[in-house]
Amino acid sequence: MSRTARSTQSPDEARIPPVISSSTSGFFQEAPKITNQFYDDASYQRALNFFLPSAARGILSDLASFGERVLSPEISRWLANAEHNPPTLQTWDTWGKRKDTLITSEGWRNLQQLGIKEGIVAIAYEEEHAQQGRLYQFFKCHLWSSSSALVGCPSSMQDGAAALILRSLRAGTVEQSVKPVLESALGRLISRDPAFAWTSGQWMTERSGGSDVRATETRARYAPGVPSTLPRRASDGSALGPWQIDGFKWFSSATDADMAVLLAKTGDSDELSAFFAPTRSVDNAAKDKSQSEYNGIQIQRLKNKLGTKALPTAELVLGGMRAHLIGRVGQGTKEISTILNITRVHNAVSAMGGWGRGLAVSRAFSRVRRTNGKLLTELPAHVRGLAGQHVKYRAGLMFTFFVVSLLGMVEHANKIPDAGEVKPTSPVLPPLPQAVQLLRLLTPSLKATTALSAIDGLRFCMESLGGVGYLENDDPILNVARMYRDCNVLSIWEGTTDVMAADTIRVLKGKEGAAALNALEAWADSKCTIWSQMSRGRGTASSLVRTEVSNLKHLVQNCSTAELLYRGREIMNRLSWIVSSVVLCEDYRRDATLCASEVAGRWLGKHDGAVMRQWLGDRSWTAEAAMDKAIVLERVNVPSQFEQRTTGSRL
Repeated sequence: MSRTARSTQSPDEARIPPVISSSTSGFFQEAPKITNQFYDDASYQRALNFFLPSAARGILSDLASFGERVLSPEISRWLANAEHNPPTLQTWDTWGKRKDTLITSEGWRNLQQLGIKEGIVAIAYEEEHAQQGRLYQFFKCHLWSSSSALVGCPSSMQDGAAALILRSLRAGTVEQSVKPVLESALGRLISRDPAFAWTSGQWMTERSGGSDVRATETRARYAPGVPSTLPRRASDGSALGPWQIDGFKWFSSATDADMAVLLAKTGDSDELSAFFAPTRSVDNAAKDKSQSEYNGIQIQRLKNKLGTKALPTAELVLGGMRAHLIGRVGQGTKEISTILNITRVHNAVSAMGGWGRGLAVSRAFSRVRRTNGKLLTELPAHVRGLAGQHVKYRAGLMFTFFVVSLLGMVEHANKIPDAGEVKPTSPVLPPLPQAVQLLRLLTPSLKATTALSAIDGLRFCMESLGGVGYLENDDPILNVARMYRDCNVLSIWEGTTDVMAADTIRVLKGKEGAAALNALEAWADSKCTIWSQMSRGRGTASSLVRTEVSNLKHLVQNCSTAELLYRGREIMNRLSWIVSSVVLCEDYRRDATLCASEVAGRWLGKHDGAVMRQWLGDRSWTAEAAMDKAIVLERVNVPSQFEQRTTGSRL
C-alpha cells in the first residue's frame, strides 16, 4: 500500500487479529448427514412405485425400517470391525499338526447373521410373496449392499445354490437316496435362523482358467460306500456323498461357507459335472457332534485383494472331498447356469446399491461444504456433474429392477401348476413367453454394464468430495474409497465384461437367438406405439428406439459370430440403452413429473442430441442448470406413516 493510500478498515476492525488454525482451532467442516436412502434416493422410490404393485405395498414398512437400520451405529461398528480385521488362517497347531483354522472377524459374523435374519435370501423363497419375492428381496439388498461388508457375496451364492437344488428337486430327476440330502440342504439355505442356516460357496475358478471352465483340472470319481457305515457325515447328519473329488481351486470366495457347489470332470472324459458338497463333516460315532473338520479340504492360503477385505477368499486343495452329483453326468455347465443367472442379478443390485450410497454421500457433502462462500449445491458446475451421474444411475437402476421383475415372473411360473396364471404386475413388463426370452438375453448385459457404470460412478463420487473422498476414513458408512475398492470386483466376479459379451452373443447366435430378438422387438414396439401419440416431441423417442432395435437386429443377422464377439461390448451397450430408454419413458408416462421427463430426455439425448432437444425444448443454460439441481435434490412423496430420521456421520 502506498503512503498516500488510506485504509478502508475501521479502527475496531484493524485490531481484530487474524485467525490462526491449529489442531483444535480454526475451521472444522460440518459433518455430512446421510439420510435413510429409502426416502432420500428418488430413483429408488420411483423404481419401487413403478415395479411394485399396490397389492404388495405391505413390504414398504420393512424396507423403510431396514433403510434406517443399515445406517445405525451398531452396523457401522460391525462394518468397521470387519474392514479392520480381515480373515486370517492358522495352518498348523503348536505340535505341527495341520488344522486350517479360518478366523473371521466378529463384525463379519454379526453382519452375516443379520443378513440371514432379515431374509436377504429367504424372502425370495417365502410363498406369501409370490412373484414379488424377487422385487422385495432385491430392493432390500440394494439398501444392504454398502453396509454389509460383502456378506452379500456368500448370500448370492447361497441364493443360487437354493435355486439350483430347488429346480433339481422339482424336476424329479434326483435319486431317492440323494433327495433327503438335498431337501435338508435347501431347508438350511432358505432359513432365517442363523443357528440353522447354511451359506454356500461356488468353486469353479482354477489356475488353468477362470471363466473358461472347460480347462478344469479337478476330477470326480464315483466311489460309493454304504452311508450308514461311513465314519463321517455332514454337519446336518446327511451322508457326505458317493463321489470323491480331487483337485485345486484357485479362487474360492466364501471360504467359510457351510457347503459348496463346484464343477469337476468325471472319469477320463472332458465332460463337466456339477456337484454339491458339505464343507465340513463330523464323526458319526462320536457323542459330541459339535466338533467338525473339513470334508477333504485344505486351505492353501488366503488371497490378498484390492478390496472386499472382510470376505475370506482362498486357494483350496481338494483331496478326497465327498460330494453328491447334481443333475446328469456331463451337464455341469448347464446346471451351473441356474446359479450364474441368480448371482449375476445380485452382482447388478450390489453395483447399483454401492453407486446409490456413493451418490447419497456426494449429495450430503454438497449440502454442507462451502467454497467461495457458497454451498456446493449452489455451484452450477458441481451440480451439473452430479446431475449427469443421477441420470445414468436411474437408467441403470430401472434396467436392474426390470430384469429382477422378469426373474420373479419366470421363477413363479416354474413354481405353480398353471403358468398361464402368471401375469405382468407392472405395465412395462411383457407377457410370460417374452419374459423368458428377455431374461436370458439381458442378464449378462445387465451384469456387465451396471458393474462398469458403478465403478466409474463411484470414482466420480470420490472426486466430488475432494481429497477427503480419497481417504480411508474411519466412518465406513461414508467411506467412498472403500466402496470404490469393493465395487471393482463386480466387473470380474461371475465373469468379466468380455465373458458377459460372449454369453450375450451365444444367446443371439444360438437356436433361440431369433426368438430373443423378436421378443425384444415386440416388447419395445408395444411401448413405442403408445409414445408415437405423445405430444411435445415425446413421440420422437418411439422412432429412435425402433431404429435402434432394427439396427441391432440387422447387425446380429448380418455379422458373423466372430465379428459380433469383437463388437460384444457394443452389443451389450445397445441392449442396455434400449431397455433403459423404454423403462425410463414408461416411468415418465405414468405420472409425467418434470424430473421424470428431464431424466428420460437426457438419457435419450446420450444417443441422439436432436431427440433430447425435441423432447426438452430449447432453453438457456441457466434453465438447464435449474433442472440439474432439481434432478440431484429431487424428493419423491412416500407414505406418511413411515417416519424419516437422519443419521449423522463424520467424514
